[in-house]
Amino acid sequence: MKRWASALFLAALSGWSYAQSQSSFDRIKGRGQLVINYREDAAPFSYHDDKKQAVGYSIDFCRAVADKILAQPGMGKLKVAYIAVPVDRMLTYINEGSGDLLCTATSDTPARRAQVGFSRPIYIDGVAVMVRRKDGVKRLDELKGKKVSLIRATTASGIVADHLKKSSAGWKIDEVLNSDSAISQIQLGLSSAYVRDSVPLALQRALLPSPDDFVILPERLSRESIAIAYRLGDAQMQKLVDETISETIASGKAREWHDRWFVGAITVGKASVKLGLPMSEELRTAFAAKK
Repeated sequence: MKRWASALFLAALSGWSYAQSQSSFDRIKGRGQLVINYREDAAPFSYHDDKKQAVGYSIDFCRAVADKILAQPGMGKLKVAYIAVPVDRMLTYINEGSGDLLCTATSDTPARRAQVGFSRPIYIDGVAVMVRRKDGVKRLDELKGKKVSLIRATTASGIVADHLKKSSAGWKIDEVLNSDSAISQIQLGLSSAYVRDSVPLALQRALLPSPDDFVILPERLSRESIAIAYRLGDAQMQKLVDETISETIASGKAREWHDRWFVGAITVGKASVKLGLPMSEELRTAFAAKK
């Protein structure tokens, strides 16, 4: 009985090791399907259009990657499935092999690099600060000693804490439960500023009845690379993804996608909005870098 149990354990362990050692391409061929995971609530990087189809800036990059994968020997007849995943499980799906690519607003951080691999950057984001236009604030140092709102348990919380340690800003922090509460605080003048990652902050501003009443300050509190994620240690996938991104940059498609989603009008839900985020110098530099 013990020998039988041991044999089962070793067989299971061997199967797990084999699954871990398989390249993504082998796994894709085996299942007959390329699986692209995304978040359905991360506009303009990835979200649903009115037909419940995956759309967005990151999705455009991954469609190009999918085309390149399907052009590989033996891959031409594969299907491509776009599967939405919850934010708290998105890295797990890639790490376990349920998904092949994660195409959303995924920040490339040291902690996450221990779980999944990342492509070269497709966007540079960071924590930003929004103020009321009528208050006349133009620089971060003008908020010294003021009350600042941010959403509880987000990356902005830690970044603001670090900023306060390293500066004499002396902000009075007001942590709220959600984005609606944060915008209400600044609308009513109960807070002097609202801190959040720049892209969702710009989207929230654009969806307001009077977006021009608010200004996002040009200074950022942090810098984060947004990238495509894939299974850790998969050199073959890494090479193909990075090559595809480089090709879209060289052809001008990457710039077109950026301007479409971050500068021009996009439809989110039933609203047509403009984020008004021209390409940053940091992203220009990242795109110009040889990879």
